Amino acid sequence: SLVLARRCVLKKADFNMCELVREFQPDWPTNTAVKEHIFFFKSTIWPLTKKITSQTSTICNTNNVQCIGRTIQIMLSKFLGDHQSYCAVYTLQMLSFMMIAPSIQQQKCNAWLRKHLPSDGSVVISDVTSMYTAICLMGPKARNVLSELTDIDLSTKAFPFFSFKELDVGLANGIRAMNLTHTGELGWVLYIPNEYALHVYNNLVSAGYKWGMTHAGYYAMRALRIEKFYAFWGQDLDSSTTPLECGRGFRVKFNKDIDFIGRSALEEQKASGVRRLYVHLLLDDHNPEVDCWAWGGEPIYRNDKFVGRVTTTAFGYTLNNLVCLGFVLNFDSAGNKDLVSPEYIMEGDYEVDIAGIRYSASISLRSPSLPTKFPEPQMGRYQATQII
Repeated sequence: SLVLARRCVLKKADFNMCELVREFQPDWPTNTAVKEHIFFFKSTIWPLTKKITSQTSTICNTNNVQCIGRTIQIMLSKFLGDHQSYCAVYTLQMLSFMMIAPSIQQQKCNAWLRKHLPSDGSVVISDVTSMYTAICLMGPKARNVLSELTDIDLSTKAFPFFSFKELDVGLANGIRAMNLTHTGELGWVLYIPNEYALHVYNNLVSAGYKWGMTHAGYYAMRALRIEKFYAFWGQDLDSSTTPLECGRGFRVKFNKDIDFIGRSALEEQKASGVRRLYVHLLLDDHNPEVDCWAWGGEPIYRNDKFVGRVTTTAFGYTLNNLVCLGFVLNFDSAGNKDLVSPEYIMEGDYEVDIAGIRYSASISLRSPSLPTKFPEPQMGRYQATQII
């Protein structure tokens, strides 16, 4: 079976899919690519009174959702501080929002919102997943392609990173455009009413032809995501992960007077320390042409001692080597979990065991700054994962 083959003897030279990914992936840092993202859960939150402001901050652990046109990445926390879900919130207009989350979280997010937002009719929550098609336009030439189809100013100053605008694309109106991607490159996610989806797609393909735009698939996007240290819900992160463990503590507004759900638990963890940290591992002596590839679940060793497992992995075509993401722990002599600090992480020598062979690895707690032919200052400064 394919799964068995990939787990046991996956080699780059033996698997043609790797060459297909290589064909698509390098185009993104220099040109642009388009991919459908229809699978995301989408919900709108429409309050009828102003009291929703404080309650939205309470469930989102930030008050930035009050800024019109703002896009933020947030964690819906549980009372113990771990994740309920990891999602994005877009402020459509004053006190009106659109929430995007992984598709597997659709029912959980719906239940969470209805549980913690007012039940007195002062807020309307609508699951609009089936009403919108999502297309992601990614790469440094994404602005050139989209500019062919809209009169909206797409410059960095007028349409900055992590912002939202409603615009016309190819004369189709009501397109909700968010300046962000899931690969770390310049780009926009377009949420398109279904009746315009095919029309907008055809226009994007036509406009993108002269800019060398390609179609890209899941594995190409996955390779870019992993080498830039972008976490994936359900594989890297789950409902047991806290923001402080996975390099997202900077998103939590501890310095604001917001009594968000899970605040006391997170403040306690921040004061006492965490028992695992999310890491980026670049294999130093792994030969992708002849050695077996990691697939996930491989043991991680620090100073010849088992300290964790790989969560997701891919070949990084920019870094030109295999990249593994995972969590590192600290076990005492009795096998109990001890505290883990950034200093503990960076002082060790690491290896990843793939099919019984250990490969040395360089470790990092921050997203790497990778070269691009057309640098964007905002993108260059942004690090999706950063242990602070």
